[in-house]
Amino acid sequence: MKAGENDRVGLLRRILVVLGNPDRQYKIIHIAGTNGKGSTGQIITQALMTKGYKVGHFASPAMLDDREQVQINNRWVTKRAFVKAYETICQKLPAEIISTDLTVFEWWTLIALQVFADEKVDWAVIEVGLGGENDATNAISAPQLAVITHLALDHTRILGSTLTAIAKAKAGIFKTGSQAAIIAPGQVPEALAVLKQRAGEVQLPLISATTFPAEWVAKDRVKVKFKGQTVISNFGLLGEYQLANLKTALAALTVLSISWTATEIENFLSQVNLPGRFQLINQQPIEIIDGAHNPDGAKHLITALRSQFPNRKFTFILGFLADKNVSQMVKDYQKCGTAFYLVTPDNPKRALEADALRQVLPRGIVCQDVRVALKTAEQVADEQTIIVVTGSFYLIKDILKFKRLSKCNSNL
Repeated sequence: MKAGENDRVGLLRRILVVLGNPDRQYKIIHIAGTNGKGSTGQIITQALMTKGYKVGHFASPAMLDDREQVQINNRWVTKRAFVKAYETICQKLPAEIISTDLTVFEWWTLIALQVFADEKVDWAVIEVGLGGENDATNAISAPQLAVITHLALDHTRILGSTLTAIAKAKAGIFKTGSQAAIIAPGQVPEALAVLKQRAGEVQLPLISATTFPAEWVAKDRVKVKFKGQTVISNFGLLGEYQLANLKTALAALTVLSISWTATEIENFLSQVNLPGRFQLINQQPIEIIDGAHNPDGAKHLITALRSQFPNRKFTFILGFLADKNVSQMVKDYQKCGTAFYLVTPDNPKRALEADALRQVLPRGIVCQDVRVALKTAEQVADEQTIIVVTGSFYLIKDILKFKRLSKCNSNL
């Protein structure tokens, strides 16, 4: 049996101790949830950067390069900093632990925590990879804040088949000693009950973002009341569902003893940017990519599409992982789409083959890859067509590499 096989979080905590607990050298905001972690984390990161803080951000999956998972002030970790952290960890591993005992994600977690210490960040925004309680990131000491974004059914084979079980896994990031736990709007009652119970057990104040004053005033503009100031600003994240993520992030920031001017608030709202989330990559025809990879994400995507593009028709390029609830997502997309192109995501171990997807969606056209699908869809698109690429982040990665985009560079 490999070292720590039955207690992965405990194993990583032992390693952090011999490293001198790098996670205690800066303040951490720990984020778990089914959907919305990336957007919420990026809003918080951008806000703290606006105040002049040096901010580390650990998030997955990467879109273009693995180093993208570890960023400081929105810049990828340098190769030199990566190697330095890796060598430090290797040199200090306990004798009974060898490098191959750790999974790839566990390595990236340790490297992120060490890099942030080496680079002397003020804050680190750490996103959970999967679940919460047993996730590698939960090896950290009590964070300044614990944040739970929207909860829904996903990874049910690992986390459980009910929202109660999933909420229990996510609530595992609540620790005694944190300042507060922030809960996103729209949680179902049974999940909220679990979160409240866990917060009470660890004596952690629980703050709901449900009533936080933020609203859309246009397709890309929001009105917020934050730190005593009312601001109307462009918002860098498109899609109706982003309002819940914005409320969650601002609720978290409100707890911190930091003040923002109206200009600073407007700056961080307008500068927030996150590849692969309702991202416009082409104007003629309009092309949107979105990493919706579970039924909850699919429903939010469809709502956003209908809101942003009323009375338009949608062509979907779809590719899924085999362990997802594909049938439900296909059912929802068929209510919205007029044409479908099917591809196999670039993940040999987990991808659902396009031919298998066609059995669920017989009207779909199987394509060799996402590039072929996109070119084919473009050739037949008219002025009323919106092309949407979604289903898996692996599909989004392929598109971003194809388009050579690392950030949003267009506005609706």
